[in-house]
Amino acid sequence: MIVDREHDNNREIKSIGRSEVVQSFVYLGSLIDNSGSCENEIRR
Repeated sequence: MIVDREHDNNREIKSIGRSEVVQSFVYLGSLIDNSGSCENEIRR
């Protein structure tokens, strides 16, 4: 799973193999998103 930079999610990623580009995901209870901000985590 790849979280790409904000507004740059159309890029093809071939060297990794099977992967998925996402806007955000929860990892160990923390919300990780492509903006790099913690604002969404605080609001959650």
